Amino acid sequence: MTIEYAVEPNLTAVEFIEVLQSSALAQRRPVEDVERIERMLRGADCIVTARSSGRLVGVARAISDGAYCTYLSDLAVSPEFQGQGIGRELIAQTHRRAGPQSTLILLSAPKARTYYPHIGMQQHDACWIQPPIEGPSQNTAVLQGSQRTSQEGVTSFFDQLVGEYDAAIRRCFPRYDEMLRTLLSYLPKNFEPQRIVELGCGTGNLSMLVAQRFANSKFCLIDISADSLAACRQRFSRPLQDSDANSERGMLGTQKPDDQEFLLKDLREVEFDHNSCDLVISSITLHHLTSAEKKDLFERVHKWLVPGGFFIFADQMRGETEELYSRHMEYWKKQSMAAGSNEEEWSMWMEHQRTHDHHDSLNCHLNWLAEVGFKDADCVWRYLLWSVVHAQKEASSLVGK
Repeated sequence: MTIEYAVEPNLTAVEFIEVLQSSALAQRRPVEDVERIERMLRGADCIVTARSSGRLVGVARAISDGAYCTYLSDLAVSPEFQGQGIGRELIAQTHRRAGPQSTLILLSAPKARTYYPHIGMQQHDACWIQPPIEGPSQNTAVLQGSQRTSQEGVTSFFDQLVGEYDAAIRRCFPRYDEMLRTLLSYLPKNFEPQRIVELGCGTGNLSMLVAQRFANSKFCLIDISADSLAACRQRFSRPLQDSDANSERGMLGTQKPDDQEFLLKDLREVEFDHNSCDLVISSITLHHLTSAEKKDLFERVHKWLVPGGFFIFADQMRGETEELYSRHMEYWKKQSMAAGSNEEEWSMWMEHQRTHDHHDSLNCHLNWLAEVGFKDADCVWRYLLWSVVHAQKEASSLVGK
């Protein structure tokens, strides 16, 4: 029997709860509160899993500063797989990945107290705990601290990649340009937005396509990476090439500097007046947000849009089942390698994904959009885990007024 270990920051609450319940750890975890379990997962710094033929049979969840201390909050192994060294390996991999220079700390379940000395851990006789302080503000503060660290990692990653991003993304996902074109293809032909907001503009690939179609609109382009935003700004400022109707600056038509706003900002902190935007777009950005943060953003976008406005985004989305998700990842790698990528580059993307990405299913996205008030939200294009979602605010909506 082969056990496969992996870091899975996007582990679902359903799978996590199943292992907790089978291992009896559920008696000391809030498994009846799925939203809280979801926050526990998304707020963790390291989640290491053990799988047998795709089935989750063990999990370790830890919080760490990466340098001094790592708290192993949860260690669970399904009963039929206990006694095979899986717990020991989960602890070892968690310690290595969370920070080998840190001290690993855990609180033992009563029935497991004799296990930890057996694998070489030392007992501490001066541990003290304080029960939870009721109220959401304290929990939220801790969660946001962890997420800020994650977003800083996202910023650093794209700052380093900015000069090579355009070529790298097309090797990573060969149908990238097709996906971008689809983002605009379902908008009404007579749609003339006055103000367009792009969430996560990156180096400006989508921005250029949008500016080509809506040359007279005002743009607000937002990104968390200063280097990417600077590259996007530079593309907007290139001189017009009259002889080349297909040049990027030619695409921009009558665009003037006053029609462009560039914001260096975290998407979780972006705010606009209610009913102030006609079109909000995004490409391969929202998966850097947790499930709760996505839903919060969807609600804010709905308020920003004028009645009848559109929210359209492309992103990576989880398969509806673990088997489908695994196949998506397998076929994606094959496509990337065929397009000229290599193992080193693929490993770079996968390490970034394990550390910073939060994949939710297409159905989750559509349900969240419906819950906050969007009508007719639908997936208009999909290939593997790459999807384009199109949603519209009710033309008669009074939300935000």
